[in-house]
Amino acid sequence: MKTFNRYIIIAFVCLTTLSSCSDYLEEENLGNITAENFYNTEDGYEGLVNSVYSSVREVYQPTPYVFCAGTDLFFAAHQEVPIGLAAYQTLTPSNGQVEELFSTTYQSIQICNLGMHYADKTEIFPNLSSRVAEVRTIRAFLYFILVQQFGDTTIVTDLISEPITHFERNPESEVYQFIIDELLAAITDLPTSQSDFGRITKRAAQHILAKVYLTRGYQDYAVSTDFSDAAVWADEAISGQALNLNFADLFAYGNDNNPEVLWSIQYSPGSTINGGAHNWDYPWGPLVQGADDGVNKKNVLHPTEYLYTLFEDNDVRFEGTFLNVKTTPYSGWRIDRENSPVQYYYPRTADQIANVDLWRSEDPTNRANTIISPLAPHWWDGLNQTDFPGLSKFDRIQTSTPSIQYTHDLYLARLAETYLIAAEAYLQNNEIGTALNRINEVRNRAGASTLSQLDIDILLDERARELAGEGLRWLDLKRTGKLMETTKIRNPDIQKLYDEGIDPFLGKNGNYKILRPIPLSAIALDSGDYPQNPAY
Repeated sequence: MKTFNRYIIIAFVCLTTLSSCSDYLEEENLGNITAENFYNTEDGYEGLVNSVYSSVREVYQPTPYVFCAGTDLFFAAHQEVPIGLAAYQTLTPSNGQVEELFSTTYQSIQICNLGMHYADKTEIFPNLSSRVAEVRTIRAFLYFILVQQFGDTTIVTDLISEPITHFERNPESEVYQFIIDELLAAITDLPTSQSDFGRITKRAAQHILAKVYLTRGYQDYAVSTDFSDAAVWADEAISGQALNLNFADLFAYGNDNNPEVLWSIQYSPGSTINGGAHNWDYPWGPLVQGADDGVNKKNVLHPTEYLYTLFEDNDVRFEGTFLNVKTTPYSGWRIDRENSPVQYYYPRTADQIANVDLWRSEDPTNRANTIISPLAPHWWDGLNQTDFPGLSKFDRIQTSTPSIQYTHDLYLARLAETYLIAAEAYLQNNEIGTALNRINEVRNRAGASTLSQLDIDILLDERARELAGEGLRWLDLKRTGKLMETTKIRNPDIQKLYDEGIDPFLGKNGNYKILRPIPLSAIALDSGDYPQNPAY
């Protein structure tokens, strides 16, 4: 197996973050005798594993354009969105968010490699096998990000003491097999539960493994049992647990540690005082920048008409996903509703619209002067800055202590998606009845009607309703081969280019921009021939 030297990665990270390379090496020179002594102890190794978890924050910290732009759910409503990610035509190897994803993911992998390096050098302690399995799972998860986004991926497993100036990209098929092997090994040693919420458990690794098998199942190098394996592992991860929470409670203020979260990135107030909070609350709008609001939001990634109109009247996921009122101050709707006047109300169903007077009468003090803004085309008008229901899953809340904000955890694996992974796997394995059982579990919790038929388009609609804004849609559309087809008709940025006779996905030599480009910085640091993806 080829290895990617940590010095090349360090140089790349220094270049892309514009930090001093000498400073980075001084701060991160983890192979000296002090590190040897420290990581050979239980406390030292526990600290190293904690740093592995913390490093995943860096992958997800930026405004999530690379995860959420350029799909059928959101379009660019502001020039802040990199146009290459929003509409593909100008996506180039110099795109900053692509560079950042590449570098932070490899940086996190290197910290995982450090954890694996010391796994058999540290002292034996009761949780050691679990901690090593946690590191192994996170590393596999990071490679899953890379192989989906970039295709052929250099596999890094060793902590090398001498520089290597050239490395190779491993074929996708090898990367998927590496990920699967790592997860299978980790699952053996992971516990079913952890005393610390947010640590990897057996079920979290099973969820990831099911997703990996499912994704490989669509490839031309798939193994014949991939879809059936995905179904088996998804059911193992479900482990008989029903979806018992109300959908709104999944993302409720202060309820991040709920029983349906299998794995999340943690953002406790104390851990973000000096930075480290993500920026996933910012781009969904509406425009909120008042000094008294406690948050800063902008209309940057705007919901499409497809997303706004996708929900049945009785589907509670709309109100659990979008904020159907806008209070003054904005955060008042979460933490002080009795004393927060409602500036806007966004009814969407015929029943809600017909009963506006009743709605006002329920709280006349705060609702007497509310502007009523029912479902209409102005909701999905990108020029509309303030008058539309914004996605609220990750809203950050200013608390009573000015220096501390509540930052919502980011869910990397949650139970409803496990059900949907199982449904898709059973569907692709032609077990339609079982697939319907799994997807209807999700719909029943939402109050939606029971499905009696299922195909991949219906399933993708369901994933859109359940998982909107959670950073999975680009991967869903790419996995199922629907990226170009759906964005062409549902994303106004991309539709406009097609209407002008431009295929924004068409790249170099007739290849399509389905993968992200390898950053130019990484190619420049290699002394040999490190190949670019075909469309760039």
